[in-house]
Formats: sequence, structure tokens, C-alpha cells
Amino acid sequence: MLMDRLKQRRRAMNYTQEQLAELVNAKKTTISNYETGYSTPNNEMLSDLADVLQTTVDYLLGRSENPASLDAAGGSSAVIPDFATRKDVKDFKTFLNQQEVMFDGVPLTAEEKARVLGYMEGMFWDAKKMNKRSKPSSEG
Repeated sequence: MLMDRLKQRRRAMNYTQEQLAELVNAKKTTISNYETGYSTPNNEMLSDLADVLQTTVDYLLGRSENPASLDAAGGSSAVIPDFATRKDVKDFKTFLNQQEVMFDGVPLTAEEKARVLGYMEGMFWDAKKMNKRSKPSSEG
């Protein structure tokens, strides 16, 4: 089940095995081995794969028929930009999982939090993109 669903989600996201491997800090052969059933990802890797493929571990393992991932606000998972590294994705996941979002000392409702996080999501990825552009190249 895992090997079929992993391949299915990778293709749905239009990733090659090499692109997916780069996003989860693995080798192309590792992804190939998962998709052929030759090896099985550990829990951390399974979680990373689910995050990058915008699905859940339960879906990849066949415990759910719903491939959609939910974020902390209960909405649809964000589209991860091409430039995002594995660390960027983890940073964003941490950002979304903050315990409370408050305004003027008052906790927001789930609906208000979802709207605010939607706006902040765009700002988060824009900031990451600008930071990547402004860093000096190590080539020279």
C-alpha cells in the first residue's frame, strides 16, 4: 500500500523521484526503494514525505482513504514552493502549530485563526524567498 500511494502522490505533485528526494534530504535511490517496496521509511522520513506530498501518514499507510492533509487551522495544506528546503517546510509546520494566535490579548476563533494563518502563509514564503535571494552565493 505504502509504495503505491507514495508513487501516486509524488506523481500527483509532479515531482520526479530526484526532486522528492531533494525535498526530504534523501537520495533518489532511497525514494525508488520505497516505491518498489525494497525498503520502508522510518517514522521521521514518513512524516517528512507526507508533509512534502501534502498528505497524511495515515493516507500513505492505507489507514485513510482521504489524501488531503489538514493544517493546524483545519484547512487544506499549503502548496510548498519549489525553492523550499526540508528545513523551510519544518519551519512552516512549526509556525502553523503554534498553540494560540491572539489579537490584542484575545485568542482568535478557529475561523479567525484560519484566515490570519492564510495571510501569514503567503508572507512566510515570500520572506523565505527574499532571504534566499539576498544570501551571497558561495560560488566564486
